[in-house]
Amino acid sequence: DAAQAHEEEVNAALGEALAFVGLQAFLKMLISDNFIHADLHPGNVLIRFEAIGPYQRLQRWLIFGEAGALAPHMVFLDAGLAASFDTRINGEVGSFFSSIINFRGRDFGEAILGMSPTQPLVRDRETFIAEVTEKMFEMKADLEVGQGRAGVNIRNFMSSVRGHHVQLDPSVMVSLMSMMVLEGWQFRLAKELPIFDSVKVALGGFGAQVFFKALKDRVMGGQGNIAGQLESEREEILHQSRQLTAGKAA
Repeated sequence: DAAQAHEEEVNAALGEALAFVGLQAFLKMLISDNFIHADLHPGNVLIRFEAIGPYQRLQRWLIFGEAGALAPHMVFLDAGLAASFDTRINGEVGSFFSSIINFRGRDFGEAILGMSPTQPLVRDRETFIAEVTEKMFEMKADLEVGQGRAGVNIRNFMSSVRGHHVQLDPSVMVSLMSMMVLEGWQFRLAKELPIFDSVKVALGGFGAQVFFKALKDRVMGGQGNIAGQLESEREEILHQSRQLTAGKAA
């Protein structure tokens, strides 16, 4: 009936809001704070709604397209299990996520290899980079038709990490496990959450910089990262060339 349909609509909207806040909170820990909660099961998550003022409502409308008087807040409890990156690895985090949202396979592969001081067991760095670049194009193709899941993509890339004996710092492994837990309940709450948009917001810095960029995008229409687009186009051309060469060889 109408009441049940309304309840389902409200629950869906709430689930999407909570999934988005949880994802943003985790990305802030990972990219901005360098302090990652390592035990993010639902029992350690407290949800509350708080009234927000005019400025916060304007900010939410500019960035998220929603300006309700109440906003969900998420509190992570029991931070006894936590991790942080050393200075060297922390310098790779921004490049890692930037390469993902701009589909720069080489930068992505190099960032993964940089997640440990040395890689003594990797026999061929270029082969590993080529493999993860290929998987990145497969991920991009899925996203373009509205398919794919973050958890599946993480497992696909991790299979290449294992196959090429790439070493990862223990702090990276902790953050990956937290990411997989978060992705699990995020997917249950909102399967179609735009994760790439969330990463873009996180890379913007969560402050005035992302606020004014959002204002510019709303008023003038943002064009995105032109350098990243050009790099993605160049890699796509190289990808097509490799496929053509492989086809001729076969």
